[in-house]
Amino acid sequence: MNLSLLSPPAGSAVMLHDTDVQGLLTTANAVVALDAAFADLAIGQAEVLARQRIDCGSVKLSTMGAVWPQARFAAIKSYLTVNGQFSFSTTAWDTATNQVLFTLNGDELTRLRTPALACLVAARTVAPGGVLALFGAGQQGRAHAEALQSHIGFREIRVVDTADVSAWCTQATAAWQCPVRQTHAKEAVDGADLVVTTTRSKTPVFDGADLAGSATVIAMGTSLPTGRELDDATLQRADRVLVEWLPQSLLEAGEVVLGMASGALQAERITDLPALYRAGTPWRQRGDGILVFKSVGIGLSDAAVARALWHRCAPARAARALASA
Repeated sequence: MNLSLLSPPAGSAVMLHDTDVQGLLTTANAVVALDAAFADLAIGQAEVLARQRIDCGSVKLSTMGAVWPQARFAAIKSYLTVNGQFSFSTTAWDTATNQVLFTLNGDELTRLRTPALACLVAARTVAPGGVLALFGAGQQGRAHAEALQSHIGFREIRVVDTADVSAWCTQATAAWQCPVRQTHAKEAVDGADLVVTTTRSKTPVFDGADLAGSATVIAMGTSLPTGRELDDATLQRADRVLVEWLPQSLLEAGEVVLGMASGALQAERITDLPALYRAGTPWRQRGDGILVFKSVGIGLSDAAVARALWHRCAPARAARALASA
C-alpha cells in the first residue's frame, strides 16, 4: 500500500466516527492485527501503556495505549464513564513522521477488538464444531457470538442472560444455521467446549464445578480487581490461567486478584500472551484440562485494531477524494 495515503499532511489529522469505519474490518482482519501486535510485544518491538483511571463521584476517566514502532504506529484510547455509560475516543500517530493520523470517536473500535481477542485465544484452544456457552447477550455478547461463530464455528450456542433474549436467539439461529437458545447457567456449561462471559456482573455467573473437564473459559467482562465473573471452583480446576499482559492483569483482573487472595489460584499457573508467543508452543498442550483466559483489555489491542482500521479506511477515503475531484 502507498504509505502516503496513510499520513495526512501536517496539521490535518483526520476526524473519524463510527460510521466512517463500520464494515471496513472483519473479525479475521482484527485477529491478524492482534496476532502481529502481541508477537512484537513478546520480543520488545512494542510497549504498553497500562490503564490509568481517575474518578469523581459517578464520573470516571480512563486512558490506555501502546507504541508499536515496528508498525510505525502509536495510539491512546481515552474514555469517560458516567453512571455506567461509556464514551470512547482514540487518537493515533505515525511514529515515523511524528504526526497525528486521526482521532476516532465512538465505540466501534472496542466493539471490534474485544471479540477479536476472544477469537485469537479460542482459535488456539478450541476445535471447531463444538458447543459455545455465552453469558451476557448485550452489545458485546452478541458481537462475541457473531465473531466466534464466523471465526471458529459451533454446532450449538447456549445463551444465558438476565433479560429475555429469545427473539435475538431466534434471529441468530436463522442467520447462522445452528441452534441458538436461551437457557440457565448449569445447562449452558454442561458439556460446553467454550464458555465465554461478557457480563457486567461483579459476582460469579456460573458454578465452576459444572464445567466439562477440558473446557476453555474466556472471561471478557469486568476489568475491576474487586469484581469477577468466575468463581474459585473454576480457578482451582484450571490447569492454566492465561492473561493478556501480566503487569496490568495482576492489578486489574478480579479473577486473578481475588483468586490469589483466596488461595484458589497460584502465580505459577498464570501465563500471559507475550510469554506464550516467546515460547512458541501450543496454547492448549497435550493433557491440559480446563483452560481459562481472563481479559481486562490493554492498549496494545486497541492500537493494533486501530491501525488495521486506518489501513482499511485510507484507500476508501482516497477513492472518495478522487471521485469528488
